[in-house]
Amino acid sequence: MVVPRTRVRRALDGNSNSRLQASYRQRDKGDRQFVEALARGLAILRCFRAQDRFLGNQEIAKRTGLPKPTVSRLTHTLTEMGFLAPTQHDEYALGVGVLALGHAYLAGLNVRDVARPMMQELADFAKATVSLGEPDGPRMVILEICHGSPSYRLRLEIGERVPHNTTALGRAYLAGLTDERRKQSIAAITERSPAEMRLELTNNLRNSLREYDKNGFVSSFGDWKDDIFACGVPLVSVDGRRVFSLSCSGPAFEMTRKRLLSEIAPRIVQLRDRILEATHGVF
Repeated sequence: MVVPRTRVRRALDGNSNSRLQASYRQRDKGDRQFVEALARGLAILRCFRAQDRFLGNQEIAKRTGLPKPTVSRLTHTLTEMGFLAPTQHDEYALGVGVLALGHAYLAGLNVRDVARPMMQELADFAKATVSLGEPDGPRMVILEICHGSPSYRLRLEIGERVPHNTTALGRAYLAGLTDERRKQSIAAITERSPAEMRLELTNNLRNSLREYDKNGFVSSFGDWKDDIFACGVPLVSVDGRRVFSLSCSGPAFEMTRKRLLSEIAPRIVQLRDRILEATHGVF
């Protein structure tokens, strides 16, 4: 059965928070060091999206798959710890404790400081958007983003998430993994997708990885959003423990396939190499 691409994208790129419960259960199997209660609390914090101002216990339970009584106890605890802020309508917003953690993380990430001016240079040249990302479970988190076009601006901010499977940023991350980690990551991504779409998703990801093995970069031609073309490369620490990714994205009417492959892709490869040289691969 051939599934329309828009339906595939909607199903696969849709918010994966409803599967957080299954995710931590899977990790819990046979792991005596795994603290289930802590995982549940973190699942609640993770279920907030960039556009969510407030969430009630019922919506949180729906997104995490946790029982509502459990959610009620956890949201109370997180409120007492300053990670959630209650409202008068029995809903919650993320608390200042989350911001403090995020700020501490970004402040300690030296690769951002090194990469930012180089990313902006490419963004200005390409008149496009250059992003730096790192994985967070089934999605990529934007760590830094530079815009270079006066008329086009990709609507993403630092801290927002994008999919692995349809974006150049996510595909580049997968390309930077070892063969074994690639297999594990692809299996995890496909298991979270509808059964009728798994074969097509697996084939798409494998094609993307073959493209990287052949050309040294990955691409996304309208796979995430119809009007966005992009290319990307992995950014791997010298010890192989940390894998980030870089992408350059632009509107299809300006970032044509020919321009992206012949002009932009070689420059994002150069950008990656310059960052590695400046940081000595330590980040």
